[in-house]
Amino acid sequence: AAFRPSGSSVAIAARARASARPCGRTCLGAGAGSQRIVMLGGSVAPTESGGRLSGRLPALAFAASAALAAAAGLVLLVLLLRRPGPFRLLRRSHIGSRAGAKKSTVGAGAGAGAAAAVGPAAAAAAAATPGPTGKRGGPQQPKRDKGADRLEWWQRLNEVKPALVIPEIRPWAGSPVALGEAPKAHKDVVALAQDRLTRGRDWLVRDSDYGPAPTHSNIKAQVNPALVRAVRAALGEEGLAEYLATDPRRVVLLLDTPRYGTLRHLVDAWPALRCCQQVVIPQADLGHYFEMMRGGEFYPGVRAQRLDHWLCANAGLGLRCPLAFLDFECRLAGALSARLCPAADVMRYFRFGYPAEPASVLALTVGLEEPAVTPEAVDAFVRWEAALNGYRAELVETWKYRMVTLLYIVRRE
Repeated sequence: AAFRPSGSSVAIAARARASARPCGRTCLGAGAGSQRIVMLGGSVAPTESGGRLSGRLPALAFAASAALAAAAGLVLLVLLLRRPGPFRLLRRSHIGSRAGAKKSTVGAGAGAGAAAAVGPAAAAAAAATPGPTGKRGGPQQPKRDKGADRLEWWQRLNEVKPALVIPEIRPWAGSPVALGEAPKAHKDVVALAQDRLTRGRDWLVRDSDYGPAPTHSNIKAQVNPALVRAVRAALGEEGLAEYLATDPRRVVLLLDTPRYGTLRHLVDAWPALRCCQQVVIPQADLGHYFEMMRGGEFYPGVRAQRLDHWLCANAGLGLRCPLAFLDFECRLAGALSARLCPAADVMRYFRFGYPAEPASVLALTVGLEEPAVTPEAVDAFVRWEAALNGYRAELVETWKYRMVTLLYIVRRE
């Protein structure tokens, strides 16, 4: 209940305030004449009306501390914005703009003071976080996709290639009609070659795998000396090197490996071929190509090119081959996905007129699979294709293993 203290009670309360520590609890009396009562160590002491100022001191202290906290928060926020890293992005936002800072209220300042309580931890995390580019203060650069760039380069590179075609039969004095009906093997192989011409993708390069020591190396040891004998039989007394020297358009066409097995036997017979650019070796395997280029034992005309691309690209130059060893070592039908077809290359060889006149040597190595599963079927295809274009292919020797190698002497009819 409200009461009005006397003068003696006021003096007692003043002495009690000086000696006792207030507990900070206040209670308000009811009514217009009520006084503020301060709890002094458990006792109740009323204050005069002039003591109202002392009751407002806690509120003033809270307001002052809030202002100081707001100022500290603003200072810390400015320091964070000046550091590189994620906090630097806030400088470009409207939150950290100067206009927004001018319009902020005391309440917003108090909120910034609350944020300043976790400011040191956030600042430490920001210091440990690299910037967008990993460089101090640098602009953020777009990230390049090197894989996509390399794929785009490879696609552009594969557009720089000759068009693969199978030409029509070469005109000559005879008539294909007089030859009679074509054998079934030739019909089947030609139909397959024409169909493969529109399938797959003829990539510029192709990996090959001959292995460290092919199981048929003993067969090659028999084929290479036979090539030398056949060339001597076709050219007569004139050597191969002398025959090439008389016309720069005469070339020896080989499919050889970095071991240079075939070229080595030719050089043993004609040493001038060791450094001769008229010995052309198309090499579609880039690994084998660079391995052949870095060696210093031979200096032939190695081309980083597929055989079919080489035949089509040079068809109009009038090149003639006294010797061609098409050592495919794959089936006659070839690889569908790569648009690779040895049968089509045999057709291009005759139809573009690459065999030298009056006589030349042709050797062919292919696998025995459909549509030519026997050496006889492969031979029938080669003989008939040569006859259609005015040549006579005489089979000299055959080597059969898991594949077949056929050696011919080709003469102009």
